[in-house]
Amino acid sequence: MAVPIIKALIDWDYDLNNDFKKKEKGYTFVIDVWEAKPKLALYKFTPFMTKCDYLEKQPPLEMMMNALEEQGTNGSDGVFKINPTLRNWIESNILEE
Repeated sequence: MAVPIIKALIDWDYDLNNDFKKKEKGYTFVIDVWEAKPKLALYKFTPFMTKCDYLEKQPPLEMMMNALEEQGTNGSDGVFKINPTLRNWIESNILEE
């Protein structure tokens, strides 16, 4: 996946609660927790579907756990927003490659 190519299409402020409610499409980054295992994913959204593609290069687990704790989640499965620390990591380690 060529993540740097979609850099201009990233919506850093996308509200996950608005899935399927707006007629827009684009990308954002999320923490996708499945079976209590968080992974950083590129999240594609359209008016009709969403899709998570896990990134090959992952940030330290502690960074993702901190972002989840800030949102008050107890590690339950779901899709969650990233925080500014993860955004900085993405910009330095994914989008600049």
